[in-house]
Order: sequence, then structure tokens, then C-alpha cells
Amino acid sequence: MDYPKTVPSAGLVNGKFVDENPLTGTPGSLIPADWGNSVTQEILNVIKAGDLTPDEKKYDQLLQAIQSVSAKGWSLDSALPVGSLPLPTVATPDGRLPITPTAVLTSGGRVSIPAGVLLSIGQEVVAGQLGRSRTFTTQAWSSADLLPSTGYFLRAQVIGGALTFYMQRGTIYDPAPEGLKGTVNSAAGGGFQSTPLDMCLAWVVTAGPGSVPIVRPVYNRKHLSWSQTVNGNGVVYLPVDPHARAARLVVGNPTPHPTGITAVSFAPGGWLGGNYSYLNPTLGTPGNWDGWSTTGATACIFTSNVLNDTTVSTLTASFEHNELRSLWQVYQAEHTLGSSNASSDELLFSMGLKSMSPGDYANGIAINFSAAVNVNFSWELIR
Repeated sequence: MDYPKTVPSAGLVNGKFVDENPLTGTPGSLIPADWGNSVTQEILNVIKAGDLTPDEKKYDQLLQAIQSVSAKGWSLDSALPVGSLPLPTVATPDGRLPITPTAVLTSGGRVSIPAGVLLSIGQEVVAGQLGRSRTFTTQAWSSADLLPSTGYFLRAQVIGGALTFYMQRGTIYDPAPEGLKGTVNSAAGGGFQSTPLDMCLAWVVTAGPGSVPIVRPVYNRKHLSWSQTVNGNGVVYLPVDPHARAARLVVGNPTPHPTGITAVSFAPGGWLGGNYSYLNPTLGTPGNWDGWSTTGATACIFTSNVLNDTTVSTLTASFEHNELRSLWQVYQAEHTLGSSNASSDELLFSMGLKSMSPGDYANGIAINFSAAVNVNFSWELIR
């Protein structure tokens, strides 16, 4: 693109346009139609390359298009195959986006997100083939009114170079679409897990008109594992979200408390029952406890009952989120430190069923501990 230097009638001065000067009688430059069309087409090419629709009433489209094209990496050297892009992440301490549900008298309610949260997500450079990761800062956003008694998923993807949030109905077992992106406002299929090009942020379930939607947020972070070492007395929370199919926990106290017995147990509430069986090398028969007749009995984590007991337990859990239920099994090994025989040793097998509460999804599954000395919890979600 250049000035119309080859068109004598354009009236360029020193190769540039000039205005008419009535005082000197100097005419102004003319803009040839061919040149004006060429300039316009050059600009339109950039706007279209930025996945925007030209609009006479908008005056920032060229800037938006340049930003979009630059972000795409117009040189394909920086692009990766779509399947090789990392999964989206949310730059909050726990990897979840803050979501606020609101009741609406005439509908199932709305959900909204705040401005100012950084997140990373993939954008296509060549549709269906190449893409690159981009980082966005959220703008305040609110959904349209949601239908009553309906399951939705709050999702995000890059559309026209812009981060776009949307609601899509579906179930938590929906498979990922072939193109790895959901369909805005679709009536089905929206519950698939996050893909490089589309982030699932929450499962939203509405009730009757005027009720507040239930939001179960989804973790979007690089690793779905957590580790925490504790001392003294307190509580830890095991993160869980609607896309976790199973989970593992390893917890142990290889160093016993000098004057107390270290205890680790599920917090009460929501348990439908549990039981255990244990073996001891010096006993010929196993010991058993049927906890199903005890209201609120949980799966056992530690059963230490003697000073200097050391314990390590491995727990696995399976989740059925549609039924808001989890099934747990525990394998525990226990020994009294300093003992020279196996009379104190136990191998314990335990199981239990737990109902999943809104607090479990919002805060995590609570586990109480007391008299802890460097007790480590290692927790992993499996999708």
C-alpha cells in the first residue's frame, strides 16, 4: 500500500496529500476511487482476519483486529496442534473462578462472575488444527435468566478474539465434542470436561422460580493434587468437584505424639454408615465392627488407641455426583513404635457411604485431626 504517486491528477505535493489553499489558489489533492477502495480493502482484510464482522458504526475494529491477529500468532511458528495445548487454568489460589448465584422471582435465577480474574485458555489459529494459549482478564459478566429446574454448565471459550462466557445445558457425563468446543446456549451436551479450547467453570442446577441456583464450581488448575502437613489439632478439607470420578488420599503419622494418641477421622455429617475388619498376626481370627447400625458412622481413617502408635492409611473414593453420593474404602497399617513384637500391629480394612453436601463442593470434605506431629495428607482427584 502506498500513496497514489502514479496518478498525476491526485495532486500530491512532495508525495503526500495537501489541502486546498484559497489564498494562493493552490488546489487540494484528489483521492482517486481506485486508491480509496484499495485503502478500505486493506483495512477490511485485517478486520476479517481478526474474525470480526465489518461495521460502519464501529470505530475500534481495526485495533481489535490487530490485537486479535497478534494474539493468534500470525506467524504459525508459535502455534501448536490443538490437542497439544495445555488445559485452561484460572489464576486464583485454588484454581476456581468466583461465581455468584442470584434468585429471580420469575425464573430459575442467574449467575455472575467478577472482573479482574486472570485465566488462560487456548485459541485456534487454524480452525481444528493449530492453536496457542492466551491469557485474559475477566470482565464482569452475568448470565441471562435460567430456566427453572434445569441443569446448566457455565463455560468459556474464545470467540472472535474475545473471551466469551456462556451457559449450556447438559449432564456431567457428556463427552467432549469433536471440535473440543461447546455450543453457546445449546439445550444439551454442555457438561463435558474442560478441553484446551473450552473451559468448564461450574455445574449450575436451578430449582423453582425465585430460588437461588446451586453452584458446584470446577477446578481448572495444572495439577489436581494437594499436599498438606499438619500439627496439633484442626481440620483439613479435601477438594472435590463434579468432574472428579474418583480420588486417592494417603495420610500417615510415622512420628507418634510424645504424650497423646494421634487421631484422624472424617468430620461427622452426611455419612450413611460404615464398617471395618482388622487382622493381627498374633490373633487367629479377624476383628469386625458393623457400623451400619450406628447413626452417622463413617469409614475409619486412623484407629490408633495406644500411646506411640504410628499409622499410615490409603483411601480411595468413587463419586456419583448425579446422586450426590460417594463410596469410600480404607486400607490402614498400624504399629506401636518401639514394640519388638507384632501384638500391637493391625491391618485394617474399612468402607463407608457418604452423601455429598453443598459444603463438600464449596469447601471440601472435612477431616478432623488431633495430637498430630507432622501428619501429611496427599490428595488427588481423578477424572
